[in-house]
Amino acid sequence: MVAPTGLPVNMKIAVIYLGRRGAGEKIALELARHLNGAHETFAFLSQHAENLDGWNGTAVKFHKFDTYQNMVGAFFSLIIPFKTQKIVERIRQIQPDILLFPMFHPWNALIQKTLCDIPSVVYVHDPRPHPDIPGWFYEKLENRSIHLATRCVVMSEALKPALVQRGVSSKIIDVAPLGPLSDTRTMPLRGRERDFPTLLFFGRIVRYKGLEILLDAYERVKKNILCRLVIVGEGNIQAYRKKLARSSNVKMVNRWVSGEEIGDFFLQSDVVVLPYTSASQSGVIPIAAAFGLPVIATLTGGLSEQIEDGISGWLVPAGDAVALADAISEALLNIEESRQRGRALKERYEKLLSWAQHTRQMEQSLLKAQQAQGRK
Repeated sequence: MVAPTGLPVNMKIAVIYLGRRGAGEKIALELARHLNGAHETFAFLSQHAENLDGWNGTAVKFHKFDTYQNMVGAFFSLIIPFKTQKIVERIRQIQPDILLFPMFHPWNALIQKTLCDIPSVVYVHDPRPHPDIPGWFYEKLENRSIHLATRCVVMSEALKPALVQRGVSSKIIDVAPLGPLSDTRTMPLRGRERDFPTLLFFGRIVRYKGLEILLDAYERVKKNILCRLVIVGEGNIQAYRKKLARSSNVKMVNRWVSGEEIGDFFLQSDVVVLPYTSASQSGVIPIAAAFGLPVIATLTGGLSEQIEDGISGWLVPAGDAVALADAISEALLNIEESRQRGRALKERYEKLLSWAQHTRQMEQSLLKAQQAQGRK
């Protein structure tokens, strides 16, 4: 018996995500849940993961392992890999047909190398590593994982050339846009705290996210429109302190935000702004889509494949504060149009970028990996 995609039913799939927090765990959870309907799916997780309770409510069989707590621990875990050996031994006992890595982790390559007789499929979220993310060593480890993979998955067509530049054949690259990363049904609907429109910047604060450009655009907008800017994310804000001090109606939440808190910030907002100067794709857009919020983003990376300009959001040139301010003003002055674009974004994800669609695409990638391993 085979699934509609041609992948054998009851295929054993090992989903391996050893990170502790962030979008990676949500992606791993959604993948495992959706694959488990037609295939026998096992998850291998860090016991330090933030949302382990979310796995308890699923039918997915998952196994927890002790991982490192800091960078020193990460370094020594690669030199003396007894912790990864425990994971490998458990995977061997289960005898999966394929390994699926939804997010990079420093241990991925070591696990792939040790289990080289089992095909592996690796997600590559940033084919061109961001300049603000720890560089050389991280990139070397990810390159090792990428080149050990049977197939690689990127989130948009625009990202394939960058992965090819890293030495990966285009013949083994698959494209599978992510589905929504939040479920509005689980979010409490609270009363709004204000009576004027709110802009939301959400995510880790690093230079390529373009916060400085957003602050310049916001200064232009609020000369004519009463509005509020909420900035949520961990990261060093020292470079932005002067501009923040001059800005009014700005709320800064400069810390890591847990999954339980995310809904509150989106429910309190009217427009989500992504002023990125460079990007591959965005995990913030699927969250905005889940809440039916319009998004203003920049023309960089694969963002234009997530948003249709003029239909499900606004797209402006990267690094252009004036164009960004114009788009924000248009969104705030035309509330009904903004709401319509937010609804269109939600519908776009539900119809074209759903987890069901993502799973179908991933099944094809898994099948190709299995067939390639058979030929090998």
